Amino acid sequence: MRKIAGFLLTIILLGASAGCLGEGTQEELEDSENEEKRYTFTLPTLGRDVDGGSMLDFTSELEQAPILLFWVSSQCQGCHEWTEGIRDSNINHSIMQPVTIHRYGNFETSEKIMQVYGNNSSDHYSPWPVVVDAHSRLALDFDTREPSELSVVEAFGNLPTPSLILLDKNGNIVWEASSYWYSADQLEEARRVASGLSD
Repeated sequence: MRKIAGFLLTIILLGASAGCLGEGTQEELEDSENEEKRYTFTLPTLGRDVDGGSMLDFTSELEQAPILLFWVSSQCQGCHEWTEGIRDSNINHSIMQPVTIHRYGNFETSEKIMQVYGNNSSDHYSPWPVVVDAHSRLALDFDTREPSELSVVEAFGNLPTPSLILLDKNGNIVWEASSYWYSADQLEEARRVASGLSD
């Protein structure tokens, strides 16, 4: 009788733990799917000649070259340093195209971004595309181009400023900066990664 009771207890415990293990496995699968999700966007630019038009289609830009997507705010000192460093390094835009994206549009205006990054008399002038409204526009599924339920800011993980990520033509993040302040070594590392993508 004791053996039967022990056997039944073992079956009950295994059954209970199997359910827990199954739920954990399901959560891991869902996390894995979320990590692999790729997004793109179409956002308004500052409308300057260097922006290439009033709207920027991120997927079309990626087809030309890997994109160094640079998240900024107007008051961010690290953003200012990175902007100047990228500009002064004379990156070959056919190897790696910088695109500046306004991170905190819910706290500061596009006009402020224009004043800091769009005005060619500013120390932080960005002679490459600058896009805005990332906080209020929906990201698009990279494969289907259907709108997601996430804003562009959310889809890219609510990155702080400054954040620099390099994306390949398939929308995969292949490099990211680790320094708040401009680093010529890190920019060179990004350039090498981008150059390797075209080999």
